[in-house]
Amino acid sequence: MSRKRLSESEFVLLITSHQAAIYAYVLTLLPDRVAAQDVLQETNLVLCRKRDEFEPGTNFKAWAFSVAYWQTMAHLKRVKRAGLVALDPEVLELVALEAEEQLADFEDRHLALKSCLQKLPAGDASILLAHYQRGESLAEISGRLGRTREALKQVMLRIRRSLRACIEHQLTGLARP
Repeated sequence: MSRKRLSESEFVLLITSHQAAIYAYVLTLLPDRVAAQDVLQETNLVLCRKRDEFEPGTNFKAWAFSVAYWQTMAHLKRVKRAGLVALDPEVLELVALEAEEQLADFEDRHLALKSCLQKLPAGDASILLAHYQRGESLAEISGRLGRTREALKQVMLRIRRSLRACIEHQLTGLARP
């Protein structure tokens, strides 16, 4: 009996739709963003090489996380050989299990966040964009807006609370039958 295979485009679609979750997973194991991006790329290459091993209908994200875990372990082994400090593999395994559980609804949360960001007033959205996308400090933003740093911190807190409430509202809406 032959196994059903995904077409190349179906497989690429699976990988791309899970990129953010795989990256977030690797980042929980490897907090260095540059190293995590490298491991993500290595993971993508391995996923493509092992495409025929994936069984359609099974949990792609779990399979991809498993590949990402082993790619992270390989990276850490290289780091250790280079004489740099790395976490104990047993601790890392516990972190990986926790991360997998925490990222179970990552895609739904990501979509909800995108939707909620679009609902923000333009001023709030520009503050978030400046801080989180362009990497501007609160001091830079507050100076440009003519506000104190403390006042801007309060605005950011309000925006984050608003986004959290919006995301939770959207997610509970998704859970309804």
